Amino acid sequence: MLLCSLVWFSRVAAVLVGELFGATNFAAETVEFHGTTAADLQTEMLRMSSRGGRISLPPGLTLNCPMREDLIAGEKSPHALLVPDRVELDLNGGSLVLDLRSNGYGVRLANRSVIRNGTIRVVHSEQKGSQGCWHSAISVGAAYGDGGTPEKPGHFTQVSHWTIDQMTIDQQVEACAIQLMSEACHGTIRNVTILDSSKALLGIGMDWGSVGPIMTADDQIPRMKELWDQKQIYSTHPHDITIENIRIGRLTRNQDANDAGIRCSACHRVSIKNVEIEEAACAVAIWGGDLGYEFAPDDQYTVAHTGYHVENVTILKAQRFGLVLNGSSDNVFRARRDLGYQPRRDPLKPGITRPIIKNVNLNGGEMVDAQGLYAVAVSEAKFDSVRFVGFKIGVHAEDAVSGMHFRNTEFTNVSEKAKIQGATVPAVDVTFDSPP
Repeated sequence: MLLCSLVWFSRVAAVLVGELFGATNFAAETVEFHGTTAADLQTEMLRMSSRGGRISLPPGLTLNCPMREDLIAGEKSPHALLVPDRVELDLNGGSLVLDLRSNGYGVRLANRSVIRNGTIRVVHSEQKGSQGCWHSAISVGAAYGDGGTPEKPGHFTQVSHWTIDQMTIDQQVEACAIQLMSEACHGTIRNVTILDSSKALLGIGMDWGSVGPIMTADDQIPRMKELWDQKQIYSTHPHDITIENIRIGRLTRNQDANDAGIRCSACHRVSIKNVEIEEAACAVAIWGGDLGYEFAPDDQYTVAHTGYHVENVTILKAQRFGLVLNGSSDNVFRARRDLGYQPRRDPLKPGITRPIIKNVNLNGGEMVDAQGLYAVAVSEAKFDSVRFVGFKIGVHAEDAVSGMHFRNTEFTNVSEKAKIQGATVPAVDVTFDSPP
């Protein structure tokens, strides 16, 4: 009877684990890691990927992870470590130390993969490319140039149903702590601490990607439209991302508003909740991207820049901006203005559409010209219970803002509470339930 019960329990456990990884037709396994090197761990995870499962490290183990290259689905992937399809890596309180001496990704996640319960420290970087995903502690998706072609998209062009949970990131090189690229989607980042860094480009970043030979220079955009019409290119976009329970320390690089706690570029349906940031150039920056959704597939084109929800966010020192909402596709805008390009989509309107910003506390830092909110190309935004403290300007609405509505807004030690302007397309319909 006991044996039958145990067999039944194992089968139920296998089904439950299978459901966790999005399938019930494989017998997922749980194994303890007994190797001694990152190479041993990579070998074991690649072995597990065909069936799916969970691998747990011994408590407190530290593994040094140099750059390596694996052949995944017929393409080369340079990374320090890959968590493959349908594999959960439980660090069990341990650490991965990334010593990166050639270009590539840090810890890379694949479809239906999970990493949890540990620390990643990036301690060395050489020969790094210019993109923020290179040498990031954790990356999801494909860098520009790694997206493949429309006939054969890259294996990592779309990466879905992944999780980053209960992780500490120590990023001490000029890269992102966590970076999502291309169509990283249906993913969760929760219970993450990002430690102080004077070099990290940002805390959590999300950037659109490319399939085919996309170029973003203004004078190349007419040619890109020709390639789009010939079905030789398209853009990819992070979407359906949940970010919650995040603690970010002092990010002091502070070169411009991109040096943010959390940054999005040409994304949709992103939820950001329960975030505390000690210091950054900007708390949350939401950008339209160089090309926006100009060359996005139809299913993404129709939901461009929608579905942003930012709630319960606090920054103690916002050195340049508390929030940036800039939905302009600036390269497309200039191509239209300067070259007569006729875009598929207006590069300014509607821009970031119907974002919800709620229960946000923004505190300025030492820079005297800091602004609480800077907005361009935004439509029908709702702000509830936003507090601005110690800024030169509280709310600054510029070009192509069409509808920003504020309730329960507080201004403390703010020189100019609201500045509504716009040189090209003046801001309109910016309202407060009580005059600022």
